[in-house]
Amino acid sequence: MLTLLSGSTSMAPTDALKVAIPLGLGLASAAYLTIKLTASSGFSTDKSIPMASLRPGETTHDKEYFEDQDAFLQRCEEEYGPVFNIHYMGTSYTVISGAQIREVFLNEDFSSSDAIEELTGMRTFLMSMIKSNREVDSRVIHEIVRDNISPNLALFTPRIVKELEKNLEKELGVCPAEEGGKLVEKPVLVLQEMVANAMANVFVGPEIAKSRKVIDTFITVAGDFGKRTEINVLNPLQVHVQVLVDAATPVILERRRQEAEAIEQGIEYQRPDDIMQRFLDNFDKYNFVDLEDVCGHLLILILASVHTTTDTSTNLLYYMAAYPQYMDKLLEEQQQVLDAIQQERELLRQDLLSKGEAIDADLDPSHDRDLSAAAVKRMVHMDSFVREVFRNRTERLSLMHHARKNIKLSSGIVISKGSDVIINMRSAHQGPDQGEDVTEFQPWRFVGKSKPATKVGVDFLPFGMGRHACPGRFLAMQELKTIGVLMVSKYSKIEVQDPKKLKTVLRSRLGEPTATGLIFTSRS
Repeated sequence: MLTLLSGSTSMAPTDALKVAIPLGLGLASAAYLTIKLTASSGFSTDKSIPMASLRPGETTHDKEYFEDQDAFLQRCEEEYGPVFNIHYMGTSYTVISGAQIREVFLNEDFSSSDAIEELTGMRTFLMSMIKSNREVDSRVIHEIVRDNISPNLALFTPRIVKELEKNLEKELGVCPAEEGGKLVEKPVLVLQEMVANAMANVFVGPEIAKSRKVIDTFITVAGDFGKRTEINVLNPLQVHVQVLVDAATPVILERRRQEAEAIEQGIEYQRPDDIMQRFLDNFDKYNFVDLEDVCGHLLILILASVHTTTDTSTNLLYYMAAYPQYMDKLLEEQQQVLDAIQQERELLRQDLLSKGEAIDADLDPSHDRDLSAAAVKRMVHMDSFVREVFRNRTERLSLMHHARKNIKLSSGIVISKGSDVIINMRSAHQGPDQGEDVTEFQPWRFVGKSKPATKVGVDFLPFGMGRHACPGRFLAMQELKTIGVLMVSKYSKIEVQDPKKLKTVLRSRLGEPTATGLIFTSRS
């Protein structure tokens, strides 16, 4: 099967560079980063690194790259090897390909945050939202996610599923086949409501998430991040911090009242399970200063996760529309997994009854077919489908790093202090480790290969790798796959409104508006 992705997508160069920038836990929005289109540090001064040739009359590689990213990078790899220099988006970079990519990610003297700051100046802006943990190399956000989010997916998943289902029904609902389904011109609007409500429930709890202002903050904060201009005069993110503070204050006071009452009565206080409560319980551990500081750190999590999850789930739906032949297999797998879990739970109940033991509430038959974290984990075809979407969709030049000192690669090439490197994702995502026909979309490519969508490595880099790999990827992938499962279970068909624009849509980048809508048809 020929891939739908092999060709030019007429993407604006400025937008393309924006999506190459990692932001905290995930990928930065293409629509919302202000780029400094001025010359920065440039490529390494090592004279052994070849400069990629320019086409006649061109002074940068931008045009050739954006006409066909894969063709340009393949040409450069064949002519110059895995390391070469290019003039790209107003600056110059040393491109790192193949096996040496690992050396960039595992060497602490390569700094992605320095490269982002150099390009966007966003570090200072983000740090203005918080009062603690402002050190350049602070890992508190990583520690927060590692300690509080990733280990609790089983706990959070039922709430996420409930919110996703509720808002899917509210925003999309029934799409009757006899009426030709339902056209949704901007699916991203449906998904942003779903994702914002689900994330709000986990991050700040159901009481605070009832506030429409809070939900709007979850949706719009990424856009307002892009509006920053004069940080010393106006920081639009401070408005969102205040929204969270205002909504959280009465809820926190009520929680404290209930806790004090429980202590007075000598009973155990049932602590709310949301990230804000965990922040408050670990106030000293994370060196928070006050509630504004807590909400500032929460806002960084929101900024780094909600928009990107919305965007990638939107793109997932377009891939489902592009490859409808795989929908039945995804539904079949879903039913088989839920059938197996239901049978296992029934056997457990029967075993308890045979021993004369009480059946735990967790084994209530009404929850046998719940979409739990364990159930989603068993859906290996959905997981492979999602990983393959990421493999195909990722921008081919991305994940810049700044050299803090002279760094000698295993090949003997020296990346000079102060220079910038950029990763050749084509060499990683279309390399020999991917199997056969690497330019094709093969959704079952990773089934049975111990390569879940959360497993980072030199062959899968959307979330980086090594010590700085995105710790939020477990929550992001759980939510993304859950959205996919819900869509497969509720809709028999997802079709592209204008098939002529499908190829462009499949290669769209973070933050880009989709060029055509989707038509949803409900299952009977």
